[in-house]
Amino acid sequence: MVTSNYFLEILSDNLLQDWVGNIFRERFDVDVQVEFSEGHFCLIFSQNSHFVTINFTDNGRQAFFNKEKVFSYVSGESISKTTGLGIPNENLVLFGVSEIDWFIRKENNVFTINYDFVSYMIWSLNRLEEYGVNSEDKHSRFELKNSHLFKDELYLRPIVDEWIYFIGSILLASDIDCKQNMFSYEVSHDVDKISRYISVPKTKLITLFLIDLVKRPQMVVSYFTNRKFFFDKEASNTFDWIMDVSDKHGITSKFYFIPDNTSFKFDFRYNYTNFVKRLITKIDNRGHEVGIHYSYSASSKFNIKTEWMKLRTILSELNIPTEMGGRMHYLRINFLETLRQISTVGQKYDNTLTFHETGGFRCGTCFPYKPFDIYNKSILNVEIRPLIIMEGSVLDYSKIRIEDDKALNYVKKIVLQCYKVGGRFSLLWHNDEFENEKKKELYCQILEFCSTLNNTKQV
Repeated sequence: MVTSNYFLEILSDNLLQDWVGNIFRERFDVDVQVEFSEGHFCLIFSQNSHFVTINFTDNGRQAFFNKEKVFSYVSGESISKTTGLGIPNENLVLFGVSEIDWFIRKENNVFTINYDFVSYMIWSLNRLEEYGVNSEDKHSRFELKNSHLFKDELYLRPIVDEWIYFIGSILLASDIDCKQNMFSYEVSHDVDKISRYISVPKTKLITLFLIDLVKRPQMVVSYFTNRKFFFDKEASNTFDWIMDVSDKHGITSKFYFIPDNTSFKFDFRYNYTNFVKRLITKIDNRGHEVGIHYSYSASSKFNIKTEWMKLRTILSELNIPTEMGGRMHYLRINFLETLRQISTVGQKYDNTLTFHETGGFRCGTCFPYKPFDIYNKSILNVEIRPLIIMEGSVLDYSKIRIEDDKALNYVKKIVLQCYKVGGRFSLLWHNDEFENEKKKELYCQILEFCSTLNNTKQV
């Protein structure tokens, strides 16, 4: 659990201030100096000897650590009346503030905002609200109900990005020419299952045979009489179809493979036989990406380095690039401990962080960034690429129906939030979750919608 006193202490850390500056430099491509003095943040943007200063009060910071989750909102209409500036949604969210008497003041090129957004950004991007929280979830995952974003469905909005967009509007209106970010999208696929029987470890295979001899005897017979026909008809064998769809849209599918077993119940899905290696080679030959999907208890059992080296060795033997990104199995991530382990192996990025129950913006952003270790006061050497939606979050956990376009409209709503801020929509769809034509159609509809927005920015 992070205390308010410790949080205030680290805000004066020079490396943390550099980290804050990097966030804004990457978004705007503009020089910025970050200062923390007398308990307040100040951002000084400069371009061709032209300076714009934005000061933030400490309003709201103390309440980040209170049990009561209080909010207030500043409407886009009031912001437009007082500043002439626009925001991507109908209001700006001020977490930690119950009410506000004034929002922004300007004197020449010096702006003062009556909210400590910079502290909120540090708190949100580094998931400080998750530290020390005991989860009731059966997989020990952080639950949406424990997040401040649960209120008013704020998990469906990239709050940090909305604020940064607003700050960008201030800069543009003050003759600072900052980068305009463009919407993009990506798809990835956790390869939890390749085949029910083929290449499955013997301990698991025997268990499956015994179950299926009673419940699905025809499936067992099919496997023993014609294995090629059996695999061709398996619901999990969607790899070629997935790659065909991605090729149509000019995007790269990312397939994350499990390297090891740390839980008999949740792992032991497949061995790296020639059958599996041929599949991995096919994915690479078709120009798609192979990544890592750590086993169920990889983080808690400190097995990340072992699994990383195992898959890397296999890829190296197949002459496939070993610079990988990946995701945790079942989206199980202990933010700081897991990312610390990942950062030591050289992994390019992690694509785990979303709310497993609903999808959405767990980190308040749809932009990639490197996290800050607030205890070791260091920037971790791995990029977080926020996952926005998993198919299971919509269809299984939230039980949103495909019928009447309910699921499609739910996803579209979230895609548009990414679009409004010029961010990246990241979709996870498991290869074994296309067992009917309705799911395939939904997947294609989502990608079609994203493709109409790709590399564009809302005017």
